[in-house]
Amino acid sequence: MAVMRSRLLTRLDTAIAKARNPVEVACLKAERACFLARQGHLAQARVLVDALHTQFAWRPHAAVSAWLSLAEGLNDYYSHLSTSARDRVMRAHALSGAAHLAPLRALSAAWLAHMDVANHDMGRMVQHVHEALAGAAPDHHSARSRACLVVAYAYHFAGDESRALPWYARSHFHATADGDEAHLSALMHNQASLRGNQARLTAMFGEPSPEATRQALLSSESITRFDAGIGTAALVSLVPMMQAQLLTHDQRWPQALALFELHFDAAMAEGLERMKPCFLADRAWCRLQLGDARLAAADAQAAEASLRQPCDLDDRALAQARLAQVMERLGQAREAALLRERARSDLQAHRGEQERLVALLDEGLKDIDPATA
Repeated sequence: MAVMRSRLLTRLDTAIAKARNPVEVACLKAERACFLARQGHLAQARVLVDALHTQFAWRPHAAVSAWLSLAEGLNDYYSHLSTSARDRVMRAHALSGAAHLAPLRALSAAWLAHMDVANHDMGRMVQHVHEALAGAAPDHHSARSRACLVVAYAYHFAGDESRALPWYARSHFHATADGDEAHLSALMHNQASLRGNQARLTAMFGEPSPEATRQALLSSESITRFDAGIGTAALVSLVPMMQAQLLTHDQRWPQALALFELHFDAAMAEGLERMKPCFLADRAWCRLQLGDARLAAADAQAAEASLRQPCDLDDRALAQARLAQVMERLGQAREAALLRERARSDLQAHRGEQERLVALLDEGLKDIDPATA
């Protein structure tokens, strides 16, 4: 498949070729590195960043330093979801504020909001989103598309897709206006992963919906085709691991197991450790369905051990509910009952978190209309 040339990248390259001021050229090149990092072309982004560091080593400039901090933060984030990414973006945020670089300050705030969600710091996320949208000009599409996507994701994660949809639409508007195909890919990833997660929760704790699972799988296949078309190479294990989980719920054990085995190590290397209990529990269930009780028991034991590490409540609930099924089939009824009770408790706590998050978003963003954000 031929890779489509990004409109955003074309615009940046044209601006770089026309610019005559070395600082302006450097900032545009750093912005180009940000785009390359988001697409997963990390080595190319790193070459640009290193060259700019060398160029300005003896005569630092605040704007260049701020843009380089953002580029390095995104490079860290898209290589392995590194915690160092936030520190670098915070530096970009601080430097751009001190230098009165309002557009970069707004963009940095939007990215901090993105990382706040990953860290479950929802109060700070709302503050950063508000700052980004208040500080970005109406045509500052990169800041607004990111901030709107964060809000859409947060509402969707909180179980209120109806509130999320206008924010998704606004994020799509800004990304399309900017020619930012990498952002459109991220938007598709977010919607598909959350719809898939909802389908899995429904299957484990409610009335299973095979149609919802299949729709989520179709969405994941669309992402795969779109990413291939635009040349995305970022966090490449995300979609196949999501597909493996959905295939497990769809009772397509061989296909699911093949994806787990092929992509599990890459998922861990790319920073998906928080999902490890879910991956291992589902893999154990697949192995059990395919008659391999020994490896299923080993995966189940590893999944239980990984639950001692940080893990989101909904993922903990899903992992423990699946492990309960595995243990029951392995003849460990007492352990299964205990896991099932823990899963229900975690799900209840997750539902409470969702309610609080919706209230927080409604209050914190009450003065912002998603139709014009």
